[in-house]
Amino acid sequence: MQKALKVRLADILNVDLLAGAEVIAGEIGMDNEITSVNVMEVPDIVDWVRPGELLLTTAYSLADDIEAFNTLLPLFSERGVCGMGIKVKRYINELPESVLQTANQLGFPIIKIPQDVSYGDLMKEIFSYIIGEQTRLLGQINQFNNQIKNVMLKRGGMKEFAELISQMVACPVMISDLVYKSNVFHAEDKKWRAILERVVPAASSNTNIQVDPGLTEIRTTSDLIDGELVRRFSIPIYFEENLYGYIYIWDIDHCIEKSDLFVIESATSLITLHIVNRLTVTQRENVHRANFMELLQSDNPESQDRAILDAEYYGFNPFDYHQFVVLRLDYLDNNRSVSLRSRRIQETSLLLTGILSHVQRKASTRYIYATKTNGIHFLLEFDQNLSAETRNKLTRRFVYTLLDIARDLNVAEYCYIGIGLAYPGYNKLSQSLHEAQQAVRILQTARKKSSQRYNFFEEMGVGRLFGAPEIREDMLNYSDEVLQPFVNYDEQNDSKLLETVRVYFEHGGNLRKISEVLYIHYNTIVYRINRIRDTLKIDLKDPETAFSIQLALKIRDLND
Repeated sequence: MQKALKVRLADILNVDLLAGAEVIAGEIGMDNEITSVNVMEVPDIVDWVRPGELLLTTAYSLADDIEAFNTLLPLFSERGVCGMGIKVKRYINELPESVLQTANQLGFPIIKIPQDVSYGDLMKEIFSYIIGEQTRLLGQINQFNNQIKNVMLKRGGMKEFAELISQMVACPVMISDLVYKSNVFHAEDKKWRAILERVVPAASSNTNIQVDPGLTEIRTTSDLIDGELVRRFSIPIYFEENLYGYIYIWDIDHCIEKSDLFVIESATSLITLHIVNRLTVTQRENVHRANFMELLQSDNPESQDRAILDAEYYGFNPFDYHQFVVLRLDYLDNNRSVSLRSRRIQETSLLLTGILSHVQRKASTRYIYATKTNGIHFLLEFDQNLSAETRNKLTRRFVYTLLDIARDLNVAEYCYIGIGLAYPGYNKLSQSLHEAQQAVRILQTARKKSSQRYNFFEEMGVGRLFGAPEIREDMLNYSDEVLQPFVNYDEQNDSKLLETVRVYFEHGGNLRKISEVLYIHYNTIVYRINRIRDTLKIDLKDPETAFSIQLALKIRDLND
């Protein structure tokens, strides 16, 4: 909703009849909004005042008890009266010091009006000024909004918006897009263009898209630039409950008026519309792209043939090598309420859009992508003449780029990346995707024990088997069955045979090394190994037994 057009009390001092007026108290309240004028010549005026009114008085009704102003002023302030204009030398000579102190404490302006000014003429002139200012502001708003619309009609974007705002206020400007995670800035002065590149990180933020109460107001802060404090205005770009970005303006010449900020703020809804339209187009394109990729992976030759007909449109070469990389975000908050889960889905969708925006700017590898509810599927494409070693280097470079972007956007701890194998053509695309998804599942399963954020399927060894959900329960049952004798013995005897077995295999059965790692005496290790052999009837040197125990330990590690 557009905010009301405001005229400050300080502004009406510009009218001709107030040329000789003097603010004698409460000057800090001169930024109060004035909406109308009223005359106070009766003591019960408090019941009739309205917010934004300027009260005019000669203090006639209080001439015999001027100290009564100390009681009235707090009531006026409480009801939103913007200030008071008073004529002295007629019924009173001056206001007492106590009244001036009360006004100063309240920030309630008192203006001394020239003696020869008629109330009727003054009220008429103030009303004309208010209407004139609102009309002027409306004219500026319409003009600026039309300029923004023209940029949009010409398919311009944030860069052109920033230039337009910068030219209007003659100051450096930056627009931070929280959806596409990008910053664009403009300054006519080359020196300030260089300075902005330094101060951008200080100004921009990864603010959550959910709007908090304070995020919808224009904020004023200062940046220390080359030893001097420069005032910076932050104008939010928001609609309903979503914050889409900020417009930052550096007031380098102390020339920006509140009316300028108001005009710019009025155009943020159009800038929001630009972002939302762009987002809508992106989402529609993703639907078609995801459908294309699903047809490519189909077991039905006819579906694949239909996809190949559109291959050139999506930049897909059927004869090149292809490899899936799956990026997934997991916030570990599945127990949140329905409303909060809905909010998380929306936030994740916008965050994935931002990640893609960064990938498009930074990645050099060819790829096609499709966004999912909680992640992105990247289908990498490599020239068929490249060596396997070169393909591997390019894939790693792409993965490291994704990790850098996740760190830049402060989501690295929630980000998991799985990489499938590269295959020629497109007949094994579904297999590569399955491998990448399996690699991600293994990472998510082992997150409590490992900080690793990416997994190459080809490097997972026997771990490849553990990510498949259809056999997970059987694998866990097998692990429990093999390790149960150790678990039962430890529970009944308060011992640590299972821990000893784990370290035993980690160090190739070297008993002295095991004693060093566990910080216990060598003879104790020997005793435990003998206990396993004699009491549990388990021979750790038997190859089949050793393999079964190591496999069971591996399954437990990956699923704890």
